[in-house]
Amino acid sequence: MLSSDSNILRSSIPVVIPTERTVGEYVWHKLNSFDDNNVCLIDAYTGQQLTVGQLKHQSLSIGRALVAKGVTKSDKIAFYGHNSIQHSVLRFAAYFLGLPFCPLSPTFGAYEVGHEYRSTGATIIMTTNDDLPKFKDVIDNTDNNTVNVVKLVVIFDGQHKDYLTYDQLLIDDGANDGQSLLAARVPYFDVDPDNDPFIYIHTSGSTGSPKCVKLKHQSILILMHERGHFLDPDIVSSPGALKKHCIAFPYPFGHISGSAILPLQLCMGYPLVIYSQFDEHLLFKSVETYRITFLGTFPSFGRRLVDPDVFSRYDMSSLQIVNTGGAAFPGNVARDIIDKYNVIFREGYGMTEYLFITAGRNIADEFKSGNCGPVSPGTECKVADLATGQPLGPNSDGELCVRGLKLFAGYVNNDRAFGEAFDSDGWYRTGDIGHYDPSGNIYITDRLKEIIRVADGNLYVNVSPVEIEQFLLTHPSIAEAAVVGVNNRSGTQWPRAYVKLNSGQTTVVSDIDIKKFVADTLAYTKQLKGGVQFVDNIKRINIGKVDRKFYRNMV
Repeated sequence: MLSSDSNILRSSIPVVIPTERTVGEYVWHKLNSFDDNNVCLIDAYTGQQLTVGQLKHQSLSIGRALVAKGVTKSDKIAFYGHNSIQHSVLRFAAYFLGLPFCPLSPTFGAYEVGHEYRSTGATIIMTTNDDLPKFKDVIDNTDNNTVNVVKLVVIFDGQHKDYLTYDQLLIDDGANDGQSLLAARVPYFDVDPDNDPFIYIHTSGSTGSPKCVKLKHQSILILMHERGHFLDPDIVSSPGALKKHCIAFPYPFGHISGSAILPLQLCMGYPLVIYSQFDEHLLFKSVETYRITFLGTFPSFGRRLVDPDVFSRYDMSSLQIVNTGGAAFPGNVARDIIDKYNVIFREGYGMTEYLFITAGRNIADEFKSGNCGPVSPGTECKVADLATGQPLGPNSDGELCVRGLKLFAGYVNNDRAFGEAFDSDGWYRTGDIGHYDPSGNIYITDRLKEIIRVADGNLYVNVSPVEIEQFLLTHPSIAEAAVVGVNNRSGTQWPRAYVKLNSGQTTVVSDIDIKKFVADTLAYTKQLKGGVQFVDNIKRINIGKVDRKFYRNMV
């Protein structure tokens, strides 16, 4: 709804103030309200299932074993690896202990893993056998690093001769002692919910290098108490709607989406279907097998839902809700999905710094492409004029600015960036361009941000051009570099680098050499598939920043 004071958007839904003080306490209470025999997690790839009772027992047992291994309140856990039931249980062990954790994107190479592990101050590594080599530099240098000493390494899957494994932690707990030790005290360590972070996670680096965001327990708790948002399957209230839902969970645990949505949706009491190895046909088949009612999707993946081959090959008649977020969804595709599957289609809007800015459209309203719905409870939003900063009225594009209860707590070791992210009245500047209609529904129309949107299987990955530029400058032959996104046929982008070589350069350096330099170290999403072009100078704006608009216009 639109507030009466100066074009400020506020929700008409009251905020539910949680009685719990920590995420671990909330999750524990929720799980105890469910039948222990109910299945809560299903891995569509392996067929493995986990009941509520098993989740509680295993996460508490692992928590006890970690304490016995010397884990303390001062530790932070870095998670890296694909979605799996073991990964999920380890996350819940962190909730119940009250330890902050640091998800690392599954797209990262060794360079990014080392940088982000150190910047978060993590002390515990939890990863897979296949991904462990990406931590080699971190582990090898631990003796020379008094800030990030690697205290413990835990392997999700299989066995390892040097490090603890998931199965060993369960054995080390002993006979059910974990229940008695932790169950009466969740979280195990003292947590100050108003100050202690629940999660440390890096941004995409939209206007500079990626920054490490701190999200407090209070922000997550407010999110988990919201109902009717676009990730809530209980919004379905039609007479023919199923009363029992099953939720497809394609969100990677290494992203903010997976990290925040995992406890949120599991605490709704419905089984989540996860994908330890993602394949679109596996997802379609899982809808048929498990009678999934609620499906999260992405623009690039959503197109496949209306493919005649998919529609005729799989029985997905159980679907009731399809939701999307993270990027604009083509309106014609959304309408085709609605028509083919007779579902509710909802779009949402949020970001790492502020989870769920909007609640998704009211399902009683007619579908309109781009409608992300009204602002969520406890959130204020304004659309600021790009020249004056003044709040604009309906149907006028400007920069979306927000403030409210779910706002992030800061950037780790970067107070300057935190201060610069707000205007003089305390509004967080999202960097997104949009407007709202007379009913207060928000539409995103453009981006001020400079991120490159790269397709990664079933989702988009935000890639920082500055991060790639900084890495290119470590090449001995490169003096300056500018990186922008180049549009491709899939509707996403590939990074392209404009490179100025050192003056007096005698060694012959080709575009292939530079592509290989990046590919050997950075994540595959940051490889220069858009090409490398050599230039005499790098054009900059008057404050010294790369004039990225100039290079985008050259594409």
